[in-house]
Amino acid sequence: MYTRLNIYFWLITYVNLFILMCTIGVLPDWTIDEYGIYLVAFVTWVLIHLKKCIMSLAIVVGFLIFIKFQERFKQAIGVDHVSFIHFNWREAVGLAVKKRPIEIFIWKVEDLNSSTGKMYKANDIFVECHLGDNEPMRSRVHNNAGTSCMLKESWQVNIHESATGTMMTILVKDQGLLTTAELGRLVLSTREVVGIEDQTGKRKEMNFSYSKDNFVELNLLPRGKIWIAIAPVEDIDEEKKPLMRDDDSVMC
Repeated sequence: MYTRLNIYFWLITYVNLFILMCTIGVLPDWTIDEYGIYLVAFVTWVLIHLKKCIMSLAIVVGFLIFIKFQERFKQAIGVDHVSFIHFNWREAVGLAVKKRPIEIFIWKVEDLNSSTGKMYKANDIFVECHLGDNEPMRSRVHNNAGTSCMLKESWQVNIHESATGTMMTILVKDQGLLTTAELGRLVLSTREVVGIEDQTGKRKEMNFSYSKDNFVELNLLPRGKIWIAIAPVEDIDEEKKPLMRDDDSVMC
């Protein structure tokens, strides 16, 4: 039989058609002509709606692919570090979200690549920081800094230690005439941020200075080095106090 499969399939096809036609002929409310008419009508309906079905299926499949590989899509267009929606379901339902402020110190950057957008001018370096639902923070632009730069700047941000999936992204950029070019980046998880805070935060309370003893040296991607330190911010209740007391007002 294996040597004559073509004959076998043709024979089975004719047998199936014979059984189908006999069954239709025996049924009281059907005829072979009516079956052919309804079959043609069904095939016509399928062909008419096939295009809509394929388009709908393609939209659903494309949406599922985007959800699964959204991080890669964000990396491809360069917005993987940006938080577009500042939403927390705990805050939406009225639950307490334990956040605390920290201060990020940037000392210097070294061994950076030259910007591909400039051929006859040194890099105009600035640093940009993204962390969760905090607003983006930027340093001032250091003109003609080249491949290294002394920054000596700091920012205060809120950190949520329970949100382990939150990433802190530090970007070293070159300011151009129309756009900015990324020279290097550093991505740290919440656990790594807390680890750096444990390592460098206590030093700030003693004799903090911009020196190697108070900072951690980390590598940038694709090239470069950055020195950062992270320290906790105390006296949170000071933010709730009024700016002026009644006895502080003076008569003009």
